[in-house]
Amino acid sequence: MLVDTHAHVQVRQFDADREHVLASAFAAGVGRVIVPGVELESSRTAVALAARHPGRVFAGVGTHPHDAATLTPQVLEAQRELARAPRVVAIGEIGLDFYRNLSPRATQVSALIAQLALARELDLPVILHNRESHAEMVAQLRAHGEGVRGVFHCFIGDQAMARDALDLGFCLSFAGPVAFPKNAELRAVAAWAPLERILVETDSPYLAPPPFRGKRNEPRHVVLVARQIAEARGMPLEDFTAATTQNATTLFRLPDLEPEEETPAHAPL
Repeated sequence: MLVDTHAHVQVRQFDADREHVLASAFAAGVGRVIVPGVELESSRTAVALAARHPGRVFAGVGTHPHDAATLTPQVLEAQRELARAPRVVAIGEIGLDFYRNLSPRATQVSALIAQLALARELDLPVILHNRESHAEMVAQLRAHGEGVRGVFHCFIGDQAMARDALDLGFCLSFAGPVAFPKNAELRAVAAWAPLERILVETDSPYLAPPPFRGKRNEPRHVVLVARQIAEARGMPLEDFTAATTQNATTLFRLPDLEPEEETPAHAPL
């Protein structure tokens, strides 16, 4: 069983076939899917989706750096209440994005600090978005992240950046880019990182791995991400799957699967 620790299946790209997409993932050996919000409304829909799939789908509540300007005190209070829902397992997706800069950098930093405090208050891990902002992210986590656990989602940095995240106590989550042919350095990081600190994800509907690159990504494709890293590490897929599932279960405090919820072995994609 695998856990797709980051899939935005609540977004419009899945409106026509969302339930089929989830069923296909479960049939392919994906036992759980974590659905992060990117602002208040998508957080609400993630929580509603989790409520329809108890034990299988879990939600994150957060405001993405692109939407940081929307995080008013009123929205933060609404997030606080929403994050107390039974199947919310993280504050996220939050972070910094100095590549697109869709919100002013100072606003992004303020939103990050506020949501780190919320995660600490509610004892929830954070799901971090970190693009072209690594030095600032590390500085803010050192200054404001004491007692907060979490994951650098869709990690695409080098070994030095990975070591920074690990030294702060965070996990690294790898997505489709680890399987892109040109990303040998990223595969080397995934092979080097401590096994007990690795998660896998799809970041659906984005960044589909080969042979689906350029198409809509889906949670079932997390099997391809896991297979790529297992090969890079020279270990059986089953062992890598078991380790990353345990890591996700521990970080997000996921409940054990009930016997009737058990998933089959990986089906062909």
